[in-house]
Amino acid sequence: MTLKDAPGALAKVTRALADAGVSIDRMRQNAHTDTVAPVLVVTHKTTRSELDHALAGIASTGVSLEDPVAIRIEEV
Repeated sequence: MTLKDAPGALAKVTRALADAGVSIDRMRQNAHTDTVAPVLVVTHKTTRSELDHALAGIASTGVSLEDPVAIRIEEV
């Protein structure tokens, strides 16, 4: 996702995930030089409905510059 690089932005994202019952496995914010921060979040196993709830919550925080997207990770 693409977030505003501002104090509390990640806190709002983690709160939206927690409110939806989605647990974070790992998170990475890549290096950047402007006011936009690319962030990748990998969650623990969750349901699609919980994930959709979390994505909607993140989109409504005001810190996400684009609608967040999810890519399913399968174990093989």
